[in-house]
Amino acid sequence: MTVLPCHHQESVVSQVQPTVELLSNLDTWYPDILRKHRIEPADYRSGLVFRSAIESIRGSFIASSKTGREGLVKDVLENLRRQGSIIDYEPSGGRTRYDFTVVLEGEPEVYAALEVKGGEGNSINISERPRWAKEFIVWCHLDGAIVNQPSHGARAIIGRLTNELVRRRKQVDVLIFKDFLCGTAARPCPKYPGSESSVGPLAAPDVFLFPSRVPTPEDPSPPVHSLDELCLPKRILALFGVEEKEYTKHLWEVRVKIARVDSRRARREVEVWHRGKLVDHIKGRPWAT
Repeated sequence: MTVLPCHHQESVVSQVQPTVELLSNLDTWYPDILRKHRIEPADYRSGLVFRSAIESIRGSFIASSKTGREGLVKDVLENLRRQGSIIDYEPSGGRTRYDFTVVLEGEPEVYAALEVKGGEGNSINISERPRWAKEFIVWCHLDGAIVNQPSHGARAIIGRLTNELVRRRKQVDVLIFKDFLCGTAARPCPKYPGSESSVGPLAAPDVFLFPSRVPTPEDPSPPVHSLDELCLPKRILALFGVEEKEYTKHLWEVRVKIARVDSRRARREVEVWHRGKLVDHIKGRPWAT
């Protein structure tokens, strides 16, 4: 088993490279089509028309993806609020390094902070856990390029988050994966036998529980959170109709340890467990202590 059990359909992935080749060679393969659309084949590459068009599309896609990601999470929070599972929530509006403030309980008020990220982990370090947050959750989407399988992105994100945890003491309590491709023909969800490709928006997210405190040389392997210690993850699973006996299908443990390499160096070791089985092992680079 891998970090995530889902895979993009090979029938879809296999079409990516032919598409790349087609777009890259339009000027030589189909110059008449370019001229029909007022594009000079001679300028397609040497005039940077092709590259500029790709960069423009990429910029538009990134902007729309971010809006879509935050929109999905906002819909989840709104449904939680309407059914009374949370008191309220508020988008940060770009004022902070987290995207949503969630009021979990009232009298006294208990808060969670939620950060929304993409699927490869490149911007994971651009986030901040506010001091008032009882729970800090990162929600990641894997709806970008399908060349890499979901486990590739999940592994990269776990690696970056645990590096931030150990080296910069930036604690994340929970990592969540869920996006628009989950449970569709492009990425069937094996957690729903018989409806892997049709469960769609009803597919519950994958919940990765992180250590309950920051590892230190004095406390090198702190325990992982349990679902009962946290408020928001369990309520999210319940929102998606997951019964308590089915929680383990959607739960993963990220165990982090500071291991001694020698008397002067240590390194981060990460194990990802699912339903009592080790599914991945990550070793960081040694650093001087």
